Amino acid sequence: MSIARVVNGEEAVPHSWPWQVSMQVRLISPLPYAHNCGGSLIHEEWILTAAHCFMLSLNKPSNWRMCLGKHHMNSSMDVPSAEKCFKVDGIIRHEGFVYEQDKSDIANDIALVHLAERVSMTREISPVCLPKPGVVMPAGTPCFVTGWGDEKGSLFPKVAEKLNQATLPIIDFQTCSKPAYWWDVLRPSMICAGYESPDELKSACQGDSGGPFSCAAGGTGKAWEVHGIVSFGARGCIKDKKPSVFTRVSAFSDWIDHNMKKFIYESGKTI
Repeated sequence: MSIARVVNGEEAVPHSWPWQVSMQVRLISPLPYAHNCGGSLIHEEWILTAAHCFMLSLNKPSNWRMCLGKHHMNSSMDVPSAEKCFKVDGIIRHEGFVYEQDKSDIANDIALVHLAERVSMTREISPVCLPKPGVVMPAGTPCFVTGWGDEKGSLFPKVAEKLNQATLPIIDFQTCSKPAYWWDVLRPSMICAGYESPDELKSACQGDSGGPFSCAAGGTGKAWEVHGIVSFGARGCIKDKKPSVFTRVSAFSDWIDHNMKKFIYESGKTI
């Protein structure tokens, strides 16, 4: 199992996913920031992402910045007025987060990031909707994974130069929890999506972690909801009967609501 790029996706239309975040980290001040994970803007002060992005020494808010309005990873190639980066003053990782690599076990892979200042919405920067609590999208629903993760599933992954996207159909839990698939690693609080055969060669991968799995609300295409958070997949990212796995956002609606309110109350700020 590999903690999660978009493999063999296509370049996204610039700024067509305006909630997409490039979460960038630096451990030592003189060094430049580097893209580490993706995220979703869900509120003018909040980013939704994966808990595993903050393992080890990556749990200090001061080490991070959240960049919105990006398309090219090299900022000099983007429209200067489109991109904005924000400092972080809070990271809330799910208290039940589990990652045991030797057991291929990962659970409650969800986190919230609080921005030090509010985002001013623009054409290039706007939030995505959250799904209704408990909703489970039907099997076969085509949703989109987006990110700057490695594009080839290589042994030494590298960040993509441009934001990529790929359509991945949802696979029902009963199928994806079979022994030939993800077996007991898969939990009801996860979404399994992608292609059962490696011939179709599309998946999320390293560098996409924490990023959005976006579905059209009500199938209309007029509004979008973030139904999943890129969590894990097969090593090398493409493997027979090992589709991408996402944290199911609708399983954590209460957790999201409670922790946003708790943070604001304890910090003395107002929503």
